[in-house]
Amino acid sequence: MPRDLHLRARAAVRIVRRVTGRSYTIAQFLREAIMAQLAVIARDYNNGQEIYPDTAPLDPGRR
Repeated sequence: MPRDLHLRARAAVRIVRRVTGRSYTIAQFLREAIMAQLAVIARDYNNGQEIYPDTAPLDPGRR
């Protein structure tokens, strides 16, 4: 993950904490972001069907 993107995510977590006064973690942020992207991909590329777990290895990405 690019450092700038990571730092922006951390800043977003701090904003939520400051504005709402509630506990909010980077894990919550990432979970919500992944769930939102899964919903978009299910809608746009999977005929609106839920995406189920897949344990097949992925091809290596950029290193």
